[in-house]
Amino acid sequence: MNPKLTVALDHLLADVRADSSKLPILFWLRAYTTIATERQTPRLRWAKLSGFVSRTAREFGINGLDHAPGRALLTDYALFQAIVSDDSGKAIRDADKLRALELGRSYDVELRDAYQRYLENITEWTNNAWAELRAREGAGASLTSVLARWAPEGRAGLLPALIEAQEVSGGWLPREVLAQVGQALNAPLSEVYGVATYYKMLYTKPVGKKMVRVCDDVSCYLAGSRDILHKVKNVFWIKDGEMTSDGEYTLETVPCMGHCDLACAIQVNDVTHENVTTDTVMDLIRAPESAPRGIAQGPRLLKNIEKPKLHTLDSFLAQGGFIALRKALYMMTPDEMIAQVKTAGLVGRGGAAFPTGMKWELTAKNIADAKSNGTYDLNSSLPRERSAGYVVCNADESETGTFKDRILMERHPFQILEGILLAARAISSSYGYIYIRGEYPLAYKRVRAAVEQARSNNYLGANILGTDFSFDLEIRRGAGAYECGEETALFESIEGKRGEPRTKPPFPVQAGLFMRPTVINNVETLSNIPFIISEGAHEYRQLGTEKSPGTRLVCLSGHVNRGGVYEIPMGVTLREVIYDYGLGLLPGRQLQTVLLGGAAGTFLTPDEIDVPLAFESLNAINATLGSGAIMVIDNSVNLWHVLKRIAHFFKHESCGKCFPCQIGTQRQLEIIERALNGRTGRLDKLEFPARERQLLFDTGIVMKDASLCGLGQFAATAIMSAFEKRLVGG
Repeated sequence: MNPKLTVALDHLLADVRADSSKLPILFWLRAYTTIATERQTPRLRWAKLSGFVSRTAREFGINGLDHAPGRALLTDYALFQAIVSDDSGKAIRDADKLRALELGRSYDVELRDAYQRYLENITEWTNNAWAELRAREGAGASLTSVLARWAPEGRAGLLPALIEAQEVSGGWLPREVLAQVGQALNAPLSEVYGVATYYKMLYTKPVGKKMVRVCDDVSCYLAGSRDILHKVKNVFWIKDGEMTSDGEYTLETVPCMGHCDLACAIQVNDVTHENVTTDTVMDLIRAPESAPRGIAQGPRLLKNIEKPKLHTLDSFLAQGGFIALRKALYMMTPDEMIAQVKTAGLVGRGGAAFPTGMKWELTAKNIADAKSNGTYDLNSSLPRERSAGYVVCNADESETGTFKDRILMERHPFQILEGILLAARAISSSYGYIYIRGEYPLAYKRVRAAVEQARSNNYLGANILGTDFSFDLEIRRGAGAYECGEETALFESIEGKRGEPRTKPPFPVQAGLFMRPTVINNVETLSNIPFIISEGAHEYRQLGTEKSPGTRLVCLSGHVNRGGVYEIPMGVTLREVIYDYGLGLLPGRQLQTVLLGGAAGTFLTPDEIDVPLAFESLNAINATLGSGAIMVIDNSVNLWHVLKRIAHFFKHESCGKCFPCQIGTQRQLEIIERALNGRTGRLDKLEFPARERQLLFDTGIVMKDASLCGLGQFAATAIMSAFEKRLVGG
């Protein structure tokens, strides 16, 4: 390299090694080389460079809003020169003049003329220096970085700060770490502790280096999870929740992990294993990695889903990605977009089935009112504060037997991002969030990579694709709380609180996240939007029924030959799903029942499986497709034990905020356990006394009528349906 360039770079590295507070200077150089190499030009708009830094710096505990480190590359180290953004192309190199400049949008920056030919060498040098300095950071420095990253968010940064602090503190949160988090985020220690103890994946006591989580929910129970748990306990000589004597492993029994089609499932730290048996479990616990498989196919959302690397931007663009976004930006108004969604008849795919277009229309109106009233801070240093309203993608898929959103996030994340961008354009929002379930590590990695690629290619950020539309996005991870799938509980979680539901009204379209108008849709709902915008509402309605247009993702699991995620036209019968898509039951078995809609759904008898899977048909028999879960149960199973798992699930997941749910779910489990009384065989229908049945139903009715949110309101639905249809209890 040029001798002067070598001296300048050595000077920079020596300064950063001696004073870690100068690490942001190296970060700015790394940001420059990343963009310049990608765009194959040494000249960048200062606003583009500083915008990239502001979006990416927080991950490394760097204040991306401070431009002084970037200016140091022009003045102190003389690596860059500034160029006036006009036809003159005048380069400014004098340090005093550079210090006096208000760079902003009026200037470009580039490597000094003598250094431009060495861009590739500088990029390699910068990446090596960055890797070296990051590798030297110890746990204390890492915790400092975590706190610096989230401190500007205040209380709203509490959950991500706790998750990341746990990752750098040996897998658990000692009291002194909780205190440091509280101090940095200006949150009382009592509230920090309250949040840390609410989420199942945060630990305030020492745990093993490896967390072994064994799913024992319905689908995994049907596949033999009890035997697997017994095997692990015997080999490790520990009970559930205990740590091995060498500190290597901690064992946890957990509810559904969203791999129901290939049960049983276990998770070892961030590695998930499927199709686990007693013969393979111990080898898999020690295996370094395992790629989730699963079957997924369909005409729209799952079109091309099996193509390799569909989760990358290049592959997505090759399949026609972002065509809908371009159409919306260049050819449609926000009102026209909302009209298309309303005409399409799309309703929420998370279970509530609220009309999507109506939700968008109401939120857009409230955002417009907020803008006209000036009820938000355009000059705030926090990007979220500069948005009058938000788009939130609910990716906290936790319903028993449901795993469709995981498949979309792992294999087709850009389709989701495009749906979010279209929603934001329609309601005039400039900021949003994706809240991803903590038990989905691969989905989180894939979505995070997609967001980074989208930012780097101007599909996120300022002036997207050269238009006046600006929108950015933040990813938040859950930490093991089923209740956070409820929309207002999810808002509370993002705001740094316990994930407990709010009283409604006000509704999210009026006062949602941070009490601003908010559109919240789940992954499948948003994934439908690109097709509707690109192809039109009429084409969308070509599949499905008049009252239930479009397609639906269903999650087939249990005693079928081929479980998986299938995209079906609305109106296909349940029998077709089981016998055509799932290839029927296992040999020699007979159908006992189907649990439709997950733990909050309903049981159907063999005589009811000819029902079309459409809202109007299911409503007629008091059933719901809910989250899309279809669990097939054959005659080899004692259904009482399935009911016990459902009852245990709701007791375990109740947030405890409202009395009917907190106590009702506990009493429901106790009634089922009294009936079982330790027995494992099929129970005679007369062994469940009438007074116990009445108590069970009374409890269920009280929960339905008096609970604050859907968890309590539907906690007894499946269990009561099993009795009403005489599948158990006479």
